[in-house]
Amino acid sequence: MQQLPCKMEKSNVDWSGFPSDLLFVISQRLSELSDFIRFRSVCKNWRLSAPRSVSPPQLPWLIKFYCMKITYVSSLSSCKDLIIEVPQMVKKMKWIGAGKTYILACDCENNSVSLMNPLTDEEHPLPPLPEYICTIKPVRISSKDDITLLCYPKKIFGGVFFCRIDGERWSIVECKRESILTISCTYYQGMYFVIWGSSHGREMAQPTEIINATTGQVVAVINPPPGIVDNEYMVESSGEILRVQLLHHFGHSFRIYLLDYGGSNSRWIQLRSIGDRILFLANPWLRPNSCLYGFTLRSCNINGSKGNCIYLFAYGNDGHCLYRYDIEDNTAELLRMSSLRVSIATFLGDWFVPSLH
Repeated sequence: MQQLPCKMEKSNVDWSGFPSDLLFVISQRLSELSDFIRFRSVCKNWRLSAPRSVSPPQLPWLIKFYCMKITYVSSLSSCKDLIIEVPQMVKKMKWIGAGKTYILACDCENNSVSLMNPLTDEEHPLPPLPEYICTIKPVRISSKDDITLLCYPKKIFGGVFFCRIDGERWSIVECKRESILTISCTYYQGMYFVIWGSSHGREMAQPTEIINATTGQVVAVINPPPGIVDNEYMVESSGEILRVQLLHHFGHSFRIYLLDYGGSNSRWIQLRSIGDRILFLANPWLRPNSCLYGFTLRSCNINGSKGNCIYLFAYGNDGHCLYRYDIEDNTAELLRMSSLRVSIATFLGDWFVPSLH
């Protein structure tokens, strides 16, 4: 006997009337932030059942700024691009860089600095910087109360300034240096850990200076591991200071060291693994006077992610592309993202950790 096709009837289910506890459970099964945002946009009940504070943690997005829009990689696994409009209030701002969940922007008219979250349109004004500051580069932006900037004065006299947020003001330390082209630095427990680079390209690894963030005095100088490198990064990770050496831009091979700090007996210990941590490094080819920085996330906190690897957006045989380096296998994988192969001038080129918090 032939079965007749079943005619579908229009559903009369009131989707807005779902129990809040059930909606909450469903929202927690959404791993992509874009899906979570769509879930909250269904109606008021769904939005209240899935507060922004419980949005799923994400791998960072690599963002660029072009024609008043942000193009970002929404998923490092799928390499899918999305575009969001820049809020009107942000369009007059000069974008400086990104750090974790914020983008640093400056109003050139009055030299004011703010933290922006492009997903929530939130703005956190920061204390004004001194008038003699000309160029600003982020070193560490973990929260609106944990900010460290590298600043160049309007007239370069061979020096730079480290500016760290201290309540309603900036704590500023001046460092006199000559022939500075690249700086890699991080901050931890009242100390700056700094590598001064004198060239773009291959050179001998440079010593690390540990500078008191209050007095500006150099409290220790640590000899580098031997060898020639293309770039070096200082990264604070879970209370540890890591030194990440990029050995070859085209080969994308790395060496990673842990600082065993003991005053004059301090030394670098080479690591073969960083466990479940994922390293994200700034693009070393962005611009002169670069501030090379990085940060880590733990794969155990992000569904579907893999630890013990490095993500780097840099120059290779295929132009500027995104690479993932497997520390255990010592291999680099090109993540083929054709939309990212554009002029580097259009890129902010920084990592941004998306968050609705």
